[in-house]
Amino acid sequence: MLDLMKPDAVLVNSSRGGLVDTDALLTTLRSGRLAGVGLDVYEEEAGVFFLDKSLEVMTDERLARLMTFPNVLVTSHQAYFTRDAVGQIAETTMRNIEDWAAGRASDNVLTSPGS
Repeated sequence: MLDLMKPDAVLVNSSRGGLVDTDALLTTLRSGRLAGVGLDVYEEEAGVFFLDKSLEVMTDERLARLMTFPNVLVTSHQAYFTRDAVGQIAETTMRNIEDWAAGRASDNVLTSPGS
């Protein structure tokens, strides 16, 4: 699908890493088909971000390759980190704790189908 994008398009993903096929993205970038890419998420981001890895060798070849392109910016999943978003996260967390402590049902409880 990336090959259907206009060559001057800029792809931004701040939602979920798995929405963008990294191998396809690398192929598209190598062909010069995107003007730019901004990734705030990466499909294999667990254990990569939020830790100081500056003295370690990057073992994720695809991420390392992505970061070599001058028109690619990779950030460490910060899109949610706004005053409003963090406030909503805190409020929801507190409401969930209060519901649990009071023995109330919560709309935020995940259950498996048929439970």
